[in-house]
Amino acid sequence: MATITISLPDQIATKVDQVTLLEGFATRSEFIRNLIRHYLFPENKFQMFKPRPLEEIKSGLVATGKYNQKFINSVIKGLEKSSFYGDKTA
Repeated sequence: MATITISLPDQIATKVDQVTLLEGFATRSEFIRNLIRHYLFPENKFQMFKPRPLEEIKSGLVATGKYNQKFINSVIKGLEKSSFYGDKTA
């Protein structure tokens, strides 16, 4: 993977950080890569993340038969802490 460095005005960098968190991207880089992909490949439709009930996710993982209960519980516990499922007022 190549590294590209860009400079942004403070106001835009702040907005990038806000949107990065709001949309659930782990880093600025992920957000910027996503924007570039959608610009270069517009045929790939952007789909907003829609949280599913954690019980539905857990059931889906169990149904695959690929994961042990300890792993499934750790995934659900991690999701509970995420910005999409956790307490957003903290």
